[in-house]
Amino acid sequence: MEKLAISEKDGANYHLYELVGALNAYTLGEFQNTLYDAVQKNNIVLDMSRLIELDPSGTGVLMAAFNDADEYGHKLYFMSLSNEAEKALSATGFKNLFNLINSVTEVK
Repeated sequence: MEKLAISEKDGANYHLYELVGALNAYTLGEFQNTLYDAVQKNNIVLDMSRLIELDPSGTGVLMAAFNDADEYGHKLYFMSLSNEAEKALSATGFKNLFNLINSVTEVK
């Protein structure tokens, strides 16, 4: 079973979570609640460059958090998608609606 490691950093107008490993039904756990709380308070950037798996459960959590952020007047950004993250988000059919960035300098 894969694991998910998360590191956090604060920026000027965002909070960054670097995700390393697998974001799936087994690893969501506490991160799901953390993410839902975070999008209510600030813009959030998820560095997804080192995700090796993003299953439908993980994708669902990201989509719900994306909608919650919008509801609270914040943005959820997906930064530097790994190949697996790219495939999973493309499979939703909504990839073009997400805030996709390559660098934190693109956070508005």
